[in-house]
Amino acid sequence: MNRTAFYYGIAYSLVVIAFKLFILLGDYSLSSFGYFYSGITSVLLIIPFYFFAIKQVRNNNAGIIGGREAVRISLTIFAIGAVIISTYNYFEFEFSGKAMAINYYNSEQFLTFLKSQSKIKPDDYQKIIAEQIKSAEVSAFKATTGKLFSYMFIGLSSAFIISAAMKKSK
Repeated sequence: MNRTAFYYGIAYSLVVIAFKLFILLGDYSLSSFGYFYSGITSVLLIIPFYFFAIKQVRNNNAGIIGGREAVRISLTIFAIGAVIISTYNYFEFEFSGKAMAINYYNSEQFLTFLKSQSKIKPDDYQKIIAEQIKSAEVSAFKATTGKLFSYMFIGLSSAFIISAAMKKSK
């Protein structure tokens, strides 16, 4: 395992955890950014880490790096990030995710969403809210797995794209 990739994987994980803690502890989780875009933002943050890790290794090797080595570096960063961030996501959901979901389904924001749906009758609002709260009590493992899919899709595809773009041979 390349040490540079290991350190960049740890750094990426710490940056994402700090970002997620900022969203969570700052009560931005139910804001439009926190609710809709914070997940994808934390996944896209991996791209600069791929770039700088490959660039650093390439510069240390007289400006030359093979495609396999570039992919190996990117996948190391990806794997380390997947393990650490998934562990964080598990504990975040276990300790605050369920309560946050219940707060959201009881909020004015969700009620406004229900009112905007023309097919839903006002008499059904309380029934829908109760069903959503009951379904929010999924296991932390399921919630973590759901977040892992977007991370895998974007993380793996960007690893190969960045690696192909950054390779440089003699």
